[in-house]
Amino acid sequence: MKINYLVVLFLFISNALFAQQIDQIGKKGGLKLNGGLNVNQVYRTNNSPGTDPYSMVVSGQLGLSLYGLSAPLSFTWSNSQFTSTQPFNQFSLSPTYKWAALHMGWSSTNFSQYSLSGHNYAGVGVDLAPGDKFKISAMYGRLRKELPGDTLLGLQPEYRRIGTGFKASYQLEKGEVGFHVFYASDDTQHSILGIDSLGVSPMENIVTGTFFSLRPTQKLSIVSEICNSSISMDKRISRASDLDGAATTNHWAVKSDLAYRFSFASLGVGVEYVEPGYQTLGAYYTLNDFVNYTVNLAASMLKGKVNLGANVGVRENNLSKESDTDQKDIIQNITLGFTPTEKLNFNLNYSNFYNYTHIQTLFEEENAHTQYELLDTLTFTQINQNLNLSANWKIKDGENSKQSFTTNLNIQKSTQEQSDTPENADSKFVNASVGYMWSLPKNNFSFGINTNYSRNKASEILSEAYGPVLSMRKSFLEKKLQTRFSVSWNGTYADGSSTGNVITSRLGTNYTIKKKHRFNFNLAYTQSKRNNRSNNYTTASLGYSYSFSLPKSKDK
Repeated sequence: MKINYLVVLFLFISNALFAQQIDQIGKKGGLKLNGGLNVNQVYRTNNSPGTDPYSMVVSGQLGLSLYGLSAPLSFTWSNSQFTSTQPFNQFSLSPTYKWAALHMGWSSTNFSQYSLSGHNYAGVGVDLAPGDKFKISAMYGRLRKELPGDTLLGLQPEYRRIGTGFKASYQLEKGEVGFHVFYASDDTQHSILGIDSLGVSPMENIVTGTFFSLRPTQKLSIVSEICNSSISMDKRISRASDLDGAATTNHWAVKSDLAYRFSFASLGVGVEYVEPGYQTLGAYYTLNDFVNYTVNLAASMLKGKVNLGANVGVRENNLSKESDTDQKDIIQNITLGFTPTEKLNFNLNYSNFYNYTHIQTLFEEENAHTQYELLDTLTFTQINQNLNLSANWKIKDGENSKQSFTTNLNIQKSTQEQSDTPENADSKFVNASVGYMWSLPKNNFSFGINTNYSRNKASEILSEAYGPVLSMRKSFLEKKLQTRFSVSWNGTYADGSSTGNVITSRLGTNYTIKKKHRFNFNLAYTQSKRNNRSNNYTTASLGYSYSFSLPKSKDK
């Protein structure tokens, strides 16, 4: 069966590629080549002991396209390591011919949030749209490779996981109907030695679903989806198709929405129900054991001067009553926009949805020398409540001169977490800014001044930072040469007592030649005083980038 499958797959790919080339041979633009080179150098005076203050990174990209077939190549070199990415290590190829598209290599497909939902796989996929009615998608590939695990880091070994799926839909005169099937199974023949002794069991999953969307009238729409997932936690005991098996469970997920459009507003109601224990191996994470009831409203009043959007719902969990705690939340998201004149507008947004984001204060953003200092992949913050108020006033909006005034206030209540460990429970963040901008468009000049304030109340400690920021921008040589300068001062306080201040100044310029060569230079200097200790450091960076594309495009 495996040999026959490979033969059929090979013939299908060959025919698709051959047909694609036959269709395009002789036409211009069949061969395309593009790429670029980037060189960045950074020198810092505040480097850690034993490290080189100078660093250089060289990266390049090369893309070859032949009648729609692409072969990308990229590399990165630094004074510490060299890495490369080639199609032989990880590739993605998507040739197309009329209404057919073939995907080979690394790809991702989305059937449903309850089935195959954006999971990356290494294999083959196909999208077919013969005519205006039918649409067909299919995939086969490796969802996960076998991993030995790491006992020191607490990482368990994993089975090699293979998945396959099929989705079809048919376009009606006033809607669409369709269904999808997804299957995934752990490969026990290529497992890591001793994986059974660590309590890791091979899983198997079958998900079937159907969906439809109907528009009986221009004002009414109905959307619904029903999915069933049968999953075996140990396929050696019982398979996913064995609904009465000792290791097999079967669960449902249902979602329906109804919307009606009035002359000045639209109203929608919806329900989403996911049984406890519902799981799919086609998604990295599955949320279950809840039911949501929602009401959505969007309205425009006073000739578009007032716009209102509201989502209100009731969410309940612990449907099986097996947990020690029950939770029932009223979730809300309200947005209000008010534009009394063309030059003045106000916006308000409030939500108490649970979502995850990375919190960075205005103080951290203003004093960072490079973009890399703002990267943090270890921590995230769960926002419980969020309130945002903003206003923008165009004082003057002429061809020769523009002036504007902006203000923004953001209040967040959150719980910061790292992994599953809660930290700084019930933290409150406040970020506020007031700014003025003046620009001369014909002279390519702009000037701005902002005042920022940050406040963080966590673990009974109150931390504050505030100060002004002044910035200027000027372009020369028909905007080919751009310069910018900024200086900021921030004072920091803990429980009302001063802990120091920071002065940061930046100077930057970039020059572009023939839209292909780009040079940039940046210089940043910081003088900080904290706890009666002073510290000064400088960061300088010099970069060059080049891009090309063949054949060259002719300017009309």
